Amino acid sequence: MIEKLKKLGLTSYESQAYIALIKLGDAEADEIAQNAKIPMGRIYNVLSSLEEAHLVRAQDTRPRRYVCVDPANALTRLSTAKQEELRQASQEIQSLAGDLTNELSGVVSRKTEKSFWTVAIGNESHELIKEIISGARKELLFFMASRMTSERIRKELLKEDHVEMMTALYDAIKKGVEVKVILNNDVDFKKLEDSPIIKKMMRHIGKEFNCRLATIPATPFDIIDGENVLLQMLNPLNPEELFAVVNIRDAKLANELRDKFFTIWDNAEVYCGKKNRNSYIEQ
Repeated sequence: MIEKLKKLGLTSYESQAYIALIKLGDAEADEIAQNAKIPMGRIYNVLSSLEEAHLVRAQDTRPRRYVCVDPANALTRLSTAKQEELRQASQEIQSLAGDLTNELSGVVSRKTEKSFWTVAIGNESHELIKEIISGARKELLFFMASRMTSERIRKELLKEDHVEMMTALYDAIKKGVEVKVILNNDVDFKKLEDSPIIKKMMRHIGKEFNCRLATIPATPFDIIDGENVLLQMLNPLNPEELFAVVNIRDAKLANELRDKFFTIWDNAEVYCGKKNRNSYIEQ
């Protein structure tokens, strides 16, 4: 019980005194100290703290006698106070994180000619993609023009565990990141537009978010801010399943793939969705 009371905000001595007083019913300070095994030099400060927290009441006599507030009421007060403390701490942490995000985003990384790559496998690959999307500052290009890739994307986006990734993409769009996607024109994506998060994204179609259709049987890739490249590796035992993602930080490769992307983009069919843009804005 003492450890649980400490988690709700009491000190060890306060917890010991409170439990001892519950057992005693009512008592004077020296009796509480003896039963709680608290030094007499500390007991009055401990009881004063419990009284300020409205966990005990004192009889104004000489010597004073103390009694516990009903445990249910006392624990409600403790719980409320602790929740408020945690709420304020959470606000402070969010504010601190926001300040650091702004400060660190202003730090310019040293330019290097060397490539740097990392690999994420299985579920970690989805985390890496979400992380890369969240970190984008200017531009996200997604090349998924092969039919197999587009079919896989269409199926995966209907799963609940991909909502966070799409939310990250929507947040990127809201903060002004230009998002362009090339999908396969033989795959029907209109059913996806019934998803709440896709509906939100479609409100930005023709502005920050643009999508085009083509039929190019090539390896899918993503380009982030003209600096980072994501290459997707399929499972050799199940080609419809993503096996791993390779993240390559190489400006030269990113620019070469970006040129390839826009060569295809310029000749691809514009995707407007099953509704026109004004319909999404009105919703």
